[in-house]
Amino acid sequence: MTMVSRAWMLDPVEFHLDLEARRRRGDGTLAWRDEAVLVWEQPDPVVRSYLELLPLSDPEDWLLAPEPGHLVEWYRVLMAPYLIPTRAFRSPDLMRRRFPDLGWPPSEARRLARGRELLDLAASFAPDAVVAELSPLMRLGNKGWLHDDDIAAGLERMRRLERGAFRHHQDLVPVVENAFEVLEAAATKPDHIFLSITD
Repeated sequence: MTMVSRAWMLDPVEFHLDLEARRRRGDGTLAWRDEAVLVWEQPDPVVRSYLELLPLSDPEDWLLAPEPGHLVEWYRVLMAPYLIPTRAFRSPDLMRRRFPDLGWPPSEARRLARGRELLDLAASFAPDAVVAELSPLMRLGNKGWLHDDDIAAGLERMRRLERGAFRHHQDLVPVVENAFEVLEAAATKPDHIFLSITD
């Protein structure tokens, strides 16, 4: 099965401020639901390319039988209009498994390939009221974003790689080249976070 990996840049401050403003203006978090339904119906190709990779309930269920767990889905859907497409890692699984062969600590290779927890994104950038709504519902394992610090650290580690590291790992040359290009592109927007989904 072919792995699909896509990536976007997101302004986390603007997104979370707008999310909180919408919650205050409307009927609490049900305002998120109403907006998420509108986003779901958008034909915009950037929005569609993102939504088709998200594991979501049927939006009909959001309207007919909303559950607390839907809140996390609405949060993720509402990111869609704020996303700017960017380069994606072609082989995140190889990065996770094989970058330690080049001297990367396994935890750093995992973070680069899979990203941070989604709950950490909310905790880092959302107002306290939004975090309070989301934190009881966001299960661990929902990863997929990198902070500017992660991007800078990854680029620096790649710049320090010596050619000798590839002597017995020639197959990793294109993987590292792709990863470097992805991070270099992401670094051009230091006020944004890198968001990726691999299916």
